[in-house]
This record gives sequence, C-alpha cells and structure tokens, in this order.
Amino acid sequence: MFRLESVGAGQVKLVGRLDAAQADAASEEFAQLQGPIVADYSELEYISSGGIAVIMVTYKRLHAAGHALRLSALTPRVRNVFVYAGLAPLLGIE
Repeated sequence: MFRLESVGAGQVKLVGRLDAAQADAASEEFAQLQGPIVADYSELEYISSGGIAVIMVTYKRLHAAGHALRLSALTPRVRNVFVYAGLAPLLGIE
C-alpha cells in the first residue's frame, strides 16, 4: 500500500511501498503537486522501477515549470535504488 501525505505547503511524505501495482494511483496523486516540492522519504519502505518512473515524470514536469523536486530523508534501501539507477546526481541525492 502507498500513500502520499501532505505535511505542509510544498511538503509531502511518501509512506509504504511504491511499486508497479501502486504506480497508476500514485501518478494521479503526484500530478496534483504544483510548485517546488520537498518529498520526505523516511517512511517509504520500497520503490520499484515503476515507482521511479512516477518520480521522474514528476521531476521532469516540475523542472520544466521552473520548480524543484527535492527528495529528503531517504532510507538506505530507497537511496540505493536511486544510486544504482544512476539518478542520484540528477535528483541531488548525496
């Protein structure tokens, strides 16, 4: 199960598992995000390639509009997925 929670102006929290089964519903939720966004990943347990696709579509849409998508508090497991995919430098993940 995946949830995207609003935690304040321009801030969201990803909770649960963002996999292919959740990607379509997550895409609809992420499509509603406007402006610069800080996304807290501290409670995201797992992300698949389908989940990464949702994040990248959101990143590209916000970037094209002149806004940032900042990922914060990634768990080691989720951070490694972005690192191994080669997306860490693009997304500003250290």
